[in-house]
This record gives sequence, structure tokens and C-alpha cells, in this order.
Amino acid sequence: MKKIISLLLALIIAFSAVSVAFADTETVEPEICDGECGYTPIVYVPGFGAGIFLDPESDSVTPVYPPSSTDILKAVPDLLFAVLAIATGNKPLFGKMAVNAMNKLVGKLACDDNGKPVYETSINPLEYPEYDIHRFITDDPDDRSYSFEYDWRLSPIDNAAILRDYIEHVKELTGHDEVSLICHSQGNTIVATYLEIYGNEGIEKIAFLSPAFQGISILGSLYRKEADLSKKSGELLGFIKSAMGESAGTDILAGLVTVLNITGFTDGLLAFLQTYLTSEFDKFYAEALTPAFGNLAGVWTFVPDEYFDEAVEAMFDGREDAPVLEKIIYYHDNVQVKLTDILQDAINNGTEIIICAGYGISSIPVSLTPAVHSDFLIDTEYMSIGATCAPLGETLGDGYKQATDCGHNHVSPDMLVDASTSAFPERTWFFKGLSHSDFPDEYEKFINVFLLSEEEMTVGTYEEYPQFMTFDENGSLIPVEKPEKEDKGFFDFFASLFSKKQPA
Repeated sequence: MKKIISLLLALIIAFSAVSVAFADTETVEPEICDGECGYTPIVYVPGFGAGIFLDPESDSVTPVYPPSSTDILKAVPDLLFAVLAIATGNKPLFGKMAVNAMNKLVGKLACDDNGKPVYETSINPLEYPEYDIHRFITDDPDDRSYSFEYDWRLSPIDNAAILRDYIEHVKELTGHDEVSLICHSQGNTIVATYLEIYGNEGIEKIAFLSPAFQGISILGSLYRKEADLSKKSGELLGFIKSAMGESAGTDILAGLVTVLNITGFTDGLLAFLQTYLTSEFDKFYAEALTPAFGNLAGVWTFVPDEYFDEAVEAMFDGREDAPVLEKIIYYHDNVQVKLTDILQDAINNGTEIIICAGYGISSIPVSLTPAVHSDFLIDTEYMSIGATCAPLGETLGDGYKQATDCGHNHVSPDMLVDASTSAFPERTWFFKGLSHSDFPDEYEKFINVFLLSEEEMTVGTYEEYPQFMTFDENGSLIPVEKPEKEDKGFFDFFASLFSKKQPA
């Protein structure tokens, strides 16, 4: 069943995954490399989240995304009235106030049917410095990487063309014939499109980090106009445990939710919200969500293949002739579903790649499908291009046999992931408990090892970097190990008593 509250929750979380830089940014006077420094220049293509500004050419630039404090304050009365509407049982008022609040917060992000901004909006209104430097490989100021910024609302076709010019500019500045690429989250969709259109010439290595190039199930549900909190109490508990990690606070909150689940309170509350909010679902889409996000070709790259046709039907009903749809379909048909071939061609033509995916964290439990392994935002299956993951809370089983017999073991020691079904099992690493926008020091070090390795790096190249890794209490990367059986905690034991089937 379609529910506004779940849509709001998913949007707030999904669109808050702003990419982070790898290190402190510092602009310095460049010392032009002569092309013989020994380090290939790095172009970093970040994920979703660059700031969007209104009237970028004027003297009074106004932030549009993230929403400014002024926009948030303007939306507060509407949000308060929406809460009041719930308390008084006034569904039409709730719908009106929720739509008003949504439009005040993100309405100016809208693009027209051509995929161009409706308002005079763009990324950073200031011209980016010629050298936007991240100290990434070493502390040597001669070792530089260049951060490519882009308007994440636009088609990856358009952004790939800009990236091509940017790469050529970096080559000219540094005197190098090749660059290496690091792409995170949405940045992967742009790099994949770049490879499809322009090929891999001049690209030495590519690190695909938490890639969104195969989509995100939550966004697929949203664009298909469906979401559901119904009977999600168990998944909500799993989400809390995996998202918060191991701590006393997690145990207390998880214990409280366990008790509420046993009593039926959680599902009852969610059922109440569903029943109450259903009537305003179509209004919310028609007057807020579709106008703000329906024509954002860049965000459409997050819609997985199995959701795509129904999503197009839902979001473009009566607008099938919108020019932006052509670019949306191009990415789906020529990049997303042909991704394995695109990357294999790059490998065959001399570009080294690695893929890094998170697992062990529950996805946000708001879609019609069950929550799955993720990095909090993107499904592990999609990031890894096809790895087999056990259902959350379960394992693949003691008698499980690797799906694809390739002569190497690709099943995680904790029996949660079988990487043999991924497109590139020898080039795909899995990081247990790594949240989507986190870049611990040891994770950066691992990426540096790939960039600087003189031999082609696979999951068997370095003993200290096996295919499945996690982080210890000091933040160091360690191999995933087979977990020891643990005694159930009090709340888990208490819950298990009620979960057993009673004799008739």
C-alpha cells in the first residue's frame, strides 16, 4: 500500500547521502607536472549532493539544496499544521500541508520536460579553481587529485560530456597522457556513461566505490509510486541494529523495539499511519514529488532495471513525449543493462578496475520488497553487479555451495555473501559495516594501494586485502571471520518464546 510517510522518510534519508571528500581540500599555487612525476593524475567524481543555487549569476546567490535555514523555517508552519491535521483526523488538510512543506523545501530543484532546470539554478556559482586539490596519495604537494563537480539533477549523458572536457584539461595541466578515476555513488553512473560513449582511452585505473550504476531499490519503489510500512516491525528492528552498530544505546533501543513488536504496538502504529495517509498519496505525488523529481534524469539512474518500465509508466503517464525521457531511457538501455559488457571492454582495452561494495547493513525498510543487505542506502546486490546475499538475519546455510565454480572461493566467511555470481568476482571487494558515505583512513589506504600497485590488483593479490573485510574497534581493516555462536540476549530470548508456534 502506498504511504506518504514512508515516501518522506525514504526521500529524506536517500537524498541526504551527500558524498564526502577524501581529505581536507586546499587550494594552492600549482607546480605544473612535466608528465614524469611517476604519479598518474586522479580525477575524483563524487556522488550525489553538490550544492544547488538560485540565481547563480546575480549578486544575491541563494542556496536551493541543501535547503537553506530560511526555506526550512518557511516550511515549519506547514509541518506543524500537518501534525495537527493528523491529531484532528483532517486528511485533506494533512495532504495540503505536506505538499506545501515539500515544495518549499525542494520545489526549486525541478527540471522541465527537457530535463533543464525550471528556475535559474546551478551548482556552485563561483568558478571552480583551476586546481581543486585533495591531498590523497601522499602528503607531497606535487601529488594531486582533481575533484570534478557536477549538477546531479542532469542526465549522465550531459555530465559525461563535461567530464570528458575536464579530463582533457587535467591532462593538459599535468602533462600526462592518462588519468585514473575514483568515483563514488552517483559518480559511478557518470563514469559508466563516459565509458559507453567515449571509451577508456587515456584512463589507467578506475575505482568504483559504493556504485549506484545499477540502481537503488528504495528509489525504484518511489518512482514506481509504491512504498509500504505494513508489517515492517521486524525489518525496522534489523535496520536499527545494523544502522546503529554495536553499542549500549543500540541494545537499549533494540530491546525497546523488540518489546513493542511483541505486543503488536509497532505494527499497529504503522497500520494506523498507512490507513490515515493513503487517501493523500496521489495528491502528494501529483503536486509535490513528481514536479520536483520526475524530470531529474540524473536521479533516474537510481531506478533499477526491474523497476524501470513500471516507473516510467507511473511517472510519465500522459507525458511520454517529454524529451527528457529519451535520455532517461538511453541510460537504462545502453549503460545500466549493458554495464558488464562496458566494464569488460574497458578491462580488455587496458584499464584496471576495482569495485567496492558495503554489506551487513539493512536497507531502509520502506519498500514493498523485504529489506536487504546494503551500505545503508544502496543494495549490495546492485553495487556488486549481482552478488548473492543471504536474507537479513539469516545466512546462506552451513551446507551452502558456491553458485559458480571458478576455482576460487568467493563465499564470505560469515556465510552472508556469495561473490561468485557478481559480474567481476576477482575484482570486487566487500566491506562489512561500511556505511555509504564513510571513508575511514584504512579504506582510503586500500584505494591508494590499488592506485599505486604496479601489478594488476585482484582479490588474491595482497594477503592483507582479502575479498571480505571489516573494521575493528581501532578502525583498522581486518578480514571477515566466521562468527562464533553467541548466546541470545534477554530481549532476543524473550522474543523467541513468542515466535515459536504453539501446539493446537
